[in-house]
Amino acid sequence: MIRQLQGRLAHLGVEIEIRNQARVHLWYPRKHGLPYPALHCSTAGIDRFLTRTTKVGIRRTSSSDEVYAPDGFDDIADMIVRPNPGPNFSAANYEAKATRWKKLWPELTVLAADGT
Repeated sequence: MIRQLQGRLAHLGVEIEIRNQARVHLWYPRKHGLPYPALHCSTAGIDRFLTRTTKVGIRRTSSSDEVYAPDGFDDIADMIVRPNPGPNFSAANYEAKATRWKKLWPELTVLAADGT
């Protein structure tokens, strides 16, 4: 199914990352050494993302699309990467991700892991 979806989006000319958050609690503690309780809904997973900037989800319903963006869209529009501290936050993981993004999009403003 993921390959089909990626194929359907190929015309966009960008890499689309598709992730299954339902199983993160099984591998996250081993990989990162931090606890990760099982998720009970998709928004709970989004709320744990490393950056507030990426805390966005879109769900298709029978009649429309629903957008979940608890921190809004201002940082996205302003190209600001802001940490999302929480129980499973890792400054090292945040810095690695932000560094990778900064190489892709040099115009990003990346705030330090402590939010300054």
